[in-house]
Formats: sequence, C-alpha cells, structure tokens
Amino acid sequence: MIRQFFKDSFLYGISSVVIQGIPILVLPVYVRLLSPLEYGALEIVTIFTAFVNLTVALEIAQGFARHYPDTRTEGEKREYASTALWFTLAAYGLFVFFALLFSRPLTAMILHAAAWENTLRVAIVATGLNGVYLLLQNQLRWQMKPLAYVTASMIYVGLSVSAGIFFIISYQTGIAGVFYGQIIGSVVAGCCAWIMGRENYDFIFSRARCWEMLKFSLPLIPSSISVIVASYVDRIAIQNLMSLDDVGIYSAGFRVASIANILMAGIYFSLTPLIYQNYRKEGTPWDIARIFTYFLCGTLPVLMGLSLFSREMLWLFTTTPYYGAWSIIPILAVASICSKLYIFAPGLDIEKKTTMIALINIAAAVVNIALNLLLIPHLGILGSALATLMSAALLFFAYMRASRKFYPIPYNWRRIAGACLLPAGIIAMAYAEPCRLESYPLLISACKLILIGAASAWVIRRLLMRKAR
Repeated sequence: MIRQFFKDSFLYGISSVVIQGIPILVLPVYVRLLSPLEYGALEIVTIFTAFVNLTVALEIAQGFARHYPDTRTEGEKREYASTALWFTLAAYGLFVFFALLFSRPLTAMILHAAAWENTLRVAIVATGLNGVYLLLQNQLRWQMKPLAYVTASMIYVGLSVSAGIFFIISYQTGIAGVFYGQIIGSVVAGCCAWIMGRENYDFIFSRARCWEMLKFSLPLIPSSISVIVASYVDRIAIQNLMSLDDVGIYSAGFRVASIANILMAGIYFSLTPLIYQNYRKEGTPWDIARIFTYFLCGTLPVLMGLSLFSREMLWLFTTTPYYGAWSIIPILAVASICSKLYIFAPGLDIEKKTTMIALINIAAAVVNIALNLLLIPHLGILGSALATLMSAALLFFAYMRASRKFYPIPYNWRRIAGACLLPAGIIAMAYAEPCRLESYPLLISACKLILIGAASAWVIRRLLMRKAR
C-alpha cells in the first residue's frame, strides 16, 4: 500500500499542481483585468457553482465511489458506472433548464444586482457541463486510472483558463469569460475522460444499482451542504456584512493560501481509493499512520513558508488594492489543511456511518457561521479567517474522535503535537515582523529561509525518529 500510495500520489500530485497551481499563476492576470468588485462577484458565483455541483446529482458519485471497489465482475462495474452517468446527465439537464428559466430571481438572490444576470446565465450552463465532467473525471480515479485522471485534469484546466483569459482580453466579457472558458474545457475534457473510461459505460440504467448508490449518498447531502457552508460562509458573510470589494481582497489572500492544498490534493486523491481497497488488511492502519507522518513532514515546511512570505507572495501575485490580505494567509493556509485531514480518519466512511458524518459537518458549519457573525464586525476579514480556522480544527478533532471507535489507527499524538509546536511558533512570527519589505529585503528573506530550513529539519527528525527521547 505504501509503494502504491507514493506512485499514485506522484501522479495525482501532478494533477493537483496543474489544477490548483495554474489558477494561482493566473491570479496576477485576473487582478489586473478585474477590479476587486468583479473578482468578488466571480468568487460568489463560484460558490454557487460549487454548491450546485455537490447537491444537484444527489452525491451519487460518492455512492459510486463506495460500491465500485467491491464489484466482482465487469458487468457489475458497467452497471454502476453507467447508472451513475445517466442519472447525473438527467439531474444536470433539469438543473440547467430550470435555472435558466428563473435566472433573474437567482441573480437577485446571489449577487443582489440585476446587472449580473447574463453572467449568471453563462455560469449556469458551465456549471451543468462541469458537473458531468467531474463525474467522468472522478470515475477514472475510482477505476484506479491515475494517469488518465491527470490527463483529463490537464486538458480541462489548460483549456478553461486559456480560453477564459482570451475571452476577457479579446471580447471584454468580464468575469463571464471565465465561465465561457469552463464550458470549452468541460466539454473537451469530459469527452476525453469518457473515451479513457469507455469500457465501463453502456446504455444501461439499473434502478437497483441507482438506489443502492443513493442509499449511501442521500444522507451525505446535508453533509455536503454543510461542507459548502463551512468552506464558503466566510465570503458570503463578508459580502453581506462588508462588501464585494472586501470579498475580492479576501479571495486573493485565500487563493495564495490555497498553495498549501497543492501538496494535500495528491495525497487525498490517492489515499482514499487505497484505503477502500485495503482496509481489511491487518497492516493498513499502521500504513495510514506512517503516511500521516510523511504528510506532516511535507506540509509543515510549506505552512511556515507561506506564513513568513505572505507579504512577498501578495506583492508578487497581486496589485496594491489586494495587499491588505497578507494577514489572513497564514491562518487560511493552516485552515485549508485542517479541513482536509478527515481523510486520515476513515472509520466513518468504512462503516458507512453517513448520518454521523453529516452531523459532524453540520456542527462545524454552524460553528463557522456563528463565529463569522461574531468576529467579522470586530476584526473584518481577519475575523472571518479565524472563524474558518477554528471550525476546521473542530472538524478535524471530531472526525478523529469518532473514527477511532470504528477503525482505530495507531497515531503517536504526543510526538505529533511536539513536532508541531515549533512550526506553530514560526507561523505566529509572521505577525511580528516589520511591515516594510523594502528594509533589507534580501537579508530578511535569507534569514527566513534559514529559519524555515532549520525548523523543517528538526520537525522531520522528530517525526521520523524511531523512539521519542
């Protein structure tokens, strides 16, 4: 499992760098072509599309993911894959029809201004096509085809980003150009994903298989909604308590902080299928614990680097109106990692405790909403970032505590906590350094790099040594 994990993580890591790295690289283009108001509107519409992609198809993709590894014949595989595909096509077809029909009230509800209606209509079409593409792409993952998955991802990101920038520059479409690009990317990449996994598709729709997948996924819909709320309530709250301009500034900081997720995504995409394939083996819990240790060895240096260089990153990627986002980057980087650590607590998924999963996610979302409403009036976007971090930490601890009852994993929490203390202190130092970058910038940067390198070596030694002193 360890060997397969590193092999698949490398391939999925490439995909992760492409998917999450290119949007970060084009951030300098977007912030120069779009005002903070437009960038904030883009973020709000993106939240809407994410909500749709997690709910419209009733999370049947998760039901497919859970049952597909247990199939024994090629016929069963085709039944599951084909049923999930046809169900998803029908669900998104209905969504696009009714959303276009009621686009005006949707625009008023989402963006609070009728002027954005045409943009939202383009986004609705893009959302429907994206939903079908995401199913086709993720089925490659569960079919254990990481190379095909990476290929489809690269095609989608390359086409959608390049076409989006082309439309914005050449036709002055504003943020609608981003969604025109997504339409092109999802159509081409979706066709490629279907071709690469076509042996599992047929003109088959099994009611029994559909209900079997939905019985697993339906209880996850409230959980998915709460995940979306927990992930995006910060920007929604900022929109309503502050302004769309503040959403744009916060989103720029969030985008830089998401660099931490590039490392996480490769592990996430490779680890979960491997757990489903191997959880019955005696040594799997020990393998998961080792993988978590390796993960921390790679993640903690990244978090320290993002924190100490948060001002420099904004100076490199954005323009003056966005520089105020430096203070939220260290907090959001840690929060983005904490929010995904549930993959190292697989007991609830293995035992199909979907109701408990939903309750944990709903609780985290409620806490996030309450903290945003409490902290934003006093601390602005910094309060929203703190609310996101605290709810992500709650989610992590709740998953770990609940999971160990069903599938215990031998984590050495004392050693892990000890190894995290020094990085936590260094991350806190980001708020104590002088704000003036022009004062000996090369010397300051060199000192930061030396500090990060020394701390990383200490962390790796402490985590990987056989016996704690």
